[in-house]
Amino acid sequence: MEKYYRILGLRPGASVEEVKKAYRKMALQHHPDLQSGNEERFKKIVEAYEMINSFSESQQKRRQMGPEELERFYELLKKAAQEKAREKAFANAAKVRARKREEQERSYRQAIYSFFGLALMLIFSYKAYYWVLDWQISRNPMEVVAEVSGIERNRVVFEFPSADSLVESRQYVRGASLRMYSAAGMPLKVGDQFRLFFRKDDPDYHRLDTYSISSKTFNRYIDITAKALIQFHFEQLDYASTELKNSEARCLALLVYEKYGLEGLVKCYHFDTHPLERFSTNSWTWHFFWNSDEMKEIRKACSMGK
Repeated sequence: MEKYYRILGLRPGASVEEVKKAYRKMALQHHPDLQSGNEERFKKIVEAYEMINSFSESQQKRRQMGPEELERFYELLKKAAQEKAREKAFANAAKVRARKREEQERSYRQAIYSFFGLALMLIFSYKAYYWVLDWQISRNPMEVVAEVSGIERNRVVFEFPSADSLVESRQYVRGASLRMYSAAGMPLKVGDQFRLFFRKDDPDYHRLDTYSISSKTFNRYIDITAKALIQFHFEQLDYASTELKNSEARCLALLVYEKYGLEGLVKCYHFDTHPLERFSTNSWTWHFFWNSDEMKEIRKACSMGK
């Protein structure tokens, strides 16, 4: 028993109160819940306390036992103390794991709430900006044609007439490599013309509408869409004559625009765009679009008598 008393820092034969006091002090010091805790040390402290406690309670019974009975008794007592210490250690470890799991889940919830809160704030800010812009323009509205005068990295430079002067402005656009795209999704080029709304007495309040295009820009869009369709090498364009290929492709582009508007031309132009570059229209969505019933009718209409 001396070993167990030493674990608690006591002399053999210490009183019950001394044992309890030493146990509480050391168990608190080495408890696994604490940052400085030591689970193995804690188990030994619990085992020592249980052993001494059981030893003291059974002292009268031991006086009536023989040497062999005492030896078996001490062995059982030791196993019981070890088992009880292990159960307490496992119970405390389970509490620690449960608390850590709860803290982790709380952290995950906070991260998710923060993400959605930030997303909502950004969406609201975006909507609020354009609401204020449209409100300012509506106070004294004016509509003109703006022309692209330059293309920069993720910026388009455009000019529009206001009173007796030209106003130059820039707008953020998306791009891939060196090619920049309008909000509608078509590639930008110097000379492209779009409708623009602005406040007559303060042209700083303006909004470029890249979905409303001039006839000049429309013809360019039809040409580049026809080239994209030829590049796709679809089965209907198997004539030997390049003129027939161009005619059929242009027919397809015109009917796609008539059916789907500018969005249809965007789908055709981005038939080989990687999904990571453009999520809404890309090489994956193209095949569904190309094989749709509506597109089959358009392809049949432009089959040049085949």
